[in-house]
Amino acid sequence: MDTIAISDFRSNLPSLINQVSEYMKRFVISVSGKPKAVVMSLEELESLEETAEILSDPIAYKKIRIGEKQAKLKKGILLKNLKI
Repeated sequence: MDTIAISDFRSNLPSLINQVSEYMKRFVISVSGKPKAVVMSLEELESLEETAEILSDPIAYKKIRIGEKQAKLKKGILLKNLKI
């Protein structure tokens, strides 16, 4: 993640927002040399929020951990064999 002074961010706003939107780049915005904010794409923010919501559910978290263990042991069902 690149750190950029707020004045430089203002000066290059259209280009930087394009980088965030198109290339999922993130920027830490500094004010007087201190990090104050992060700019990231809306898509990435929504993904992070969804992940946090899922992981905050103890049942979902437990099922994810079980799935990870099964995958490491090569136990489970291949997606192509899953019957819905």
